[in-house]
Amino acid sequence: MLVSHKVYVAVFIWVVASMLISLYSGVEVLVTLILIGLLVTRELSDDVLDRELKHRVDFFIYALLVVFAAVVIRRVWLILA
Repeated sequence: MLVSHKVYVAVFIWVVASMLISLYSGVEVLVTLILIGLLVTRELSDDVLDRELKHRVDFFIYALLVVFAAVVIRRVWLILA
């Protein structure tokens, strides 16, 4: 099995576990857990991944950071309203 397949399987398992953990907690916890999992995966697999796969993982990290910022802004807006 290729390293990229192992990374995809690890991230998929983490997303499923995050969904189960945050089942009753809300979308804030889900986004945070998935983001943490992607950051850990990127850091641990930095030496063995090729450039293309690093860029793909980075894209998902940036996309989840945008979603995370939107969730935090929405939560702050609800608190202030």
